[in-house]
Amino acid sequence: MNRLRIVVSSLALGLLLAPLGGCTTALKQAYYTAVGAQGKFYELKLVEPSVLATYRSIRVEPFTNELGERVPPEVIAEVNDHTPEAIAQSALFYPEGKLLVVKGAIVHYTGRSGLKGSVMSVVGSAEECVCRVRLLDGDSGDLVGEAVCWGAVKSAVRRGSDELGTGVGKGVTKWISKRLPEEEKERRRADLEPDDE
Repeated sequence: MNRLRIVVSSLALGLLLAPLGGCTTALKQAYYTAVGAQGKFYELKLVEPSVLATYRSIRVEPFTNELGERVPPEVIAEVNDHTPEAIAQSALFYPEGKLLVVKGAIVHYTGRSGLKGSVMSVVGSAEECVCRVRLLDGDSGDLVGEAVCWGAVKSAVRRGSDELGTGVGKGVTKWISKRLPEEEKERRRADLEPDDE
């Protein structure tokens, strides 16, 4: 319900501000506020769908930070909270079975805070948290796939570490979901959905 309220109020605000000039900017901001963080990925080492389908369970290890003090601790914490949560909500993996391990490292961060952050967001500058993510075989540690996954926040209102963590989680989940064969995704989701009885 809270998300619906944000969407409706954001769209209403955008429509009210549109006639005041900067029509597209107001509409874009209403859109970015409604959708929240974006998650994206770029594959560095392609994951073979048939290989990925052999992994039944998944474990996300805590992401590391390669940038030192430039990344606030709360950003690292949110990435580590939201990534396993997003993967779990995707209903793509079972609690047990052949293990796929997700390891990630934050390699780029552009944060915005306060009034300056809001202004920068309105003019098109996004907050970003970019991670190098590797998928490893749980037994051998062999590399299964590698990608750059990132969260981007373009809203002047919905900003901060929570949104960035959500975006990174979305990016990692999109990558894994895209590489898993459709029929396998459907089978797993059917198996993992709770019964309504």
